[in-house]
Amino acid sequence: MKKYMLAGFAFMVSLLLTSPVFAASDVQKVIDETYVQPDYVLGYSLSDEQRTQTLELLSYDSSSDTNIETLTTSAYASIMDVADDSSLQLYSSVKIKKLGSSQTLTVTIATPENITKVTEDMYRNAAVTLGIEHAEITVASPIAVTGESALAGIYYSLEENGAQVSDDAKDLAQEELSTLSEINEENSGKDGYDADKLNVALTDIKTAVAEQGSDLTEDQAQSIVEDTLSNYGLKDVLSSNQITLIVNFALNLSKSSVIENSSFTSTLSSLKDSIVSNASSTFSNINLNFDASQALTEGQNFFTNIWNQIVTFFKNLIG
Repeated sequence: MKKYMLAGFAFMVSLLLTSPVFAASDVQKVIDETYVQPDYVLGYSLSDEQRTQTLELLSYDSSSDTNIETLTTSAYASIMDVADDSSLQLYSSVKIKKLGSSQTLTVTIATPENITKVTEDMYRNAAVTLGIEHAEITVASPIAVTGESALAGIYYSLEENGAQVSDDAKDLAQEELSTLSEINEENSGKDGYDADKLNVALTDIKTAVAEQGSDLTEDQAQSIVEDTLSNYGLKDVLSSNQITLIVNFALNLSKSSVIENSSFTSTLSSLKDSIVSNASSTFSNINLNFDASQALTEGQNFFTNIWNQIVTFFKNLIG
């Protein structure tokens, strides 16, 4: 009897402490195996002259590159889950080139003056959510646009080349890019705000969410987001509505298949290191070893201690 009771309690404790099992995404594998040549996706609204100009901006090599696709309004509508409207203006275009496994995911905006709403690191954060680990992505537009449709171009390229990008990943990458670009636009020029800090904070938030898994509660998500933003000096800079947008994203991420990618957190770590390296002075007085899940771990340890006390109590009770 004593043996069975102790085994039961041990099983209950193990349920609390068991970590999720991760499975890798096939997105990076498809890039490594299929993108022998760079893949170009051009916006549907480009004129012939603009197509030529955009290809030049993307460093198109006519002697070797052959993979050129066009993101149509119908494809864009399907990807972005909006009505197919022929009046949609699609100018943002992308090139995706594979990189070696030891190289970091890069995004270059060839026309920064014409991509008005999205930064390179925002694209990188969203690309990691799509499942990309290492690739060279270039974005360009011949006229001023927000740049948000470029993400649809990346998704389109992956799908056309055989990658099975989950709806979770697609929807979350869109939500992430929209959230980041909206917060960045609303806080542009505001004292204390820094886009690099926001992007690094998001890598920490996503890592903490992945470590916590699908059991993440709304209170825990709120704690992760607020603690992380505080570490980077952003909590009192962002509005409560902007913080709520990030919390909602964290909750949606926790319930998705995105965090099941075994390389997700390591890719986020590489992205964080890259952003910090490129803007080192920005982070000179910030704790870059901050662990956004520490408070949750402490809470888990608290409950573990309670369970241990319960187990000890019953051990003593039954002799």
